[in-house]
Amino acid sequence: MAFNMFCRLTASVLLSSGLCHGAGVIPVDSLRGTPGQSVTFATSLTPTSEPFLALTWSFNTTTSVITSTDVDVVGENYQGRITLDKTTGSLVLGNLTREDSGEYELIIIPHAAQPIQGHVKLEVLSVVYNAAMACPTENLIEGISTLNLTCDADGVVTKRVWMRKGKPLRPGDRFAFYDGGRVLSVSPVHRQDTGMFLCNVSNAISFDTAKCKLKVFYGPDEPFIDQDPVGAELEDSVTLLCSADSLPKAKFTWKFKRTVMYGPEYYIEEMGKRHLGEYTCTANNEITGSKVSVVHTLHDSCVPLSVSVVLCTVLTSVGLMLI
Repeated sequence: MAFNMFCRLTASVLLSSGLCHGAGVIPVDSLRGTPGQSVTFATSLTPTSEPFLALTWSFNTTTSVITSTDVDVVGENYQGRITLDKTTGSLVLGNLTREDSGEYELIIIPHAAQPIQGHVKLEVLSVVYNAAMACPTENLIEGISTLNLTCDADGVVTKRVWMRKGKPLRPGDRFAFYDGGRVLSVSPVHRQDTGMFLCNVSNAISFDTAKCKLKVFYGPDEPFIDQDPVGAELEDSVTLLCSADSLPKAKFTWKFKRTVMYGPEYYIEEMGKRHLGEYTCTANNEITGSKVSVVHTLHDSCVPLSVSVVLCTVLTSVGLMLI
């Protein structure tokens, strides 16, 4: 009954005086709170010596929080949760829930004065916690595998920022975002994706981070054969070393004529003519399944130029000598 009386009173006053006055009576446009805590809707009004003729707070236009005339009528969902300062119109709302988010309106009918009206929005945010990201369990192969990372957290997440190597990831190239940034898609993965991916989740009152450490298998790249010494002659000891960039480390196989050897190094204790020719090194990555080969020709650095002249390159402490 009191609320209906207030509505009739407010309607008659507003119709007679035009639009409500008192813009800025609530000095802020919005407030934030957390579940279980309280928030104060403070006004800028100076305390009055006598109560207002009528005062009401409403939620999202249609729900009454409290109506105060000669009696106070508290809305059904606000019993035991509010405290009203009848001299300023300020309201304290306690035991907040996420359902309290919305717009609150204050209307005051003073004695012998124009109506006062104010609005404020409330956002109730749960603290973000338990940020988590499920890392892939299958092997990721460069140029072949695609990857979807999902970033979840408890609470109200209003912002997600994906990070790699200290920099935010942007859509484009191999990266795409779905479900409001909750899912990061990488297609295809690259060796540079090896390392830590971060998903920073936050809202206006809290922050948390989910992590996932990735390992992208790749290679082998084209092998490289290093010969020591470079200018080997007959009867010299010679080492051929095969290397290739790969994750995991590549395994190597040497083939020379009918000889097969395993490992990155092919050692010849004393080079003879039978050792001259083409050596094939094959690098194998057991996870990616790739094999790459390279051929190296071993020859005697002492090369005959004619029947009577032989040119040999001899490296000495003073430089190159012709013999």
